[in-house]
Amino acid sequence: MIHTSYQTLVRRALRDSPGGDEIARLDAAYAVLSDPQRRAAYDLERTGRIGTRRPTSEPGTCLFCGAPHGAENELERDDDCSRCASPLYPAERHRLEYSGQRILGRIQLRHAISIWTTWHRDTPIAGEMRNLSLNGMAFAASLLFEVNQIVRIDCTELRALGRIAHAEQATNGAYPFTAGVEFLTLRLPEGGGAFTSINKASVARA
Repeated sequence: MIHTSYQTLVRRALRDSPGGDEIARLDAAYAVLSDPQRRAAYDLERTGRIGTRRPTSEPGTCLFCGAPHGAENELERDDDCSRCASPLYPAERHRLEYSGQRILGRIQLRHAISIWTTWHRDTPIAGEMRNLSLNGMAFAASLLFEVNQIVRIDCTELRALGRIAHAEQATNGAYPFTAGVEFLTLRLPEGGGAFTSINKASVARA
């Protein structure tokens, strides 16, 4: 897959900018990605850099759609964005709450999730949860996500906004790709209840 993508990009660069600078950058990237040891070192370094970043949205706004919510310092665990229905409560606070850890212990792994890449997207991307903690989730999906991409995840057990920390082609299973996401905001059901997914199109029209 990497070799095929490299060849495609080289052909495009030769057609659009035959000067050579773009080819040199592609060659350098391919040299790293095609070498398992160099790629592992690069992924480790990049994951460390990503882990220190935070979204650049303005304070008091939804991290997903950018709508103001006006509750920056008074967010409750069940607060959602009025425009896109994304959870607003920071995941960091949940990590400090024992109640959140108890709820996680009751969640069944390997069940269906819905992944949204934009708040006004009508149809979610299908996926399957593979692993879960208060820090984030590993999942398989039908789409190869971009590292550092912000996504919303909905399922019957939780709702969250997260940043894609790594993504790659799957080696087995029904889905072609796998990814890991770091939670930025998180909403867990009180008392072990369940969520139902909300269609963003209907939220936007409301």
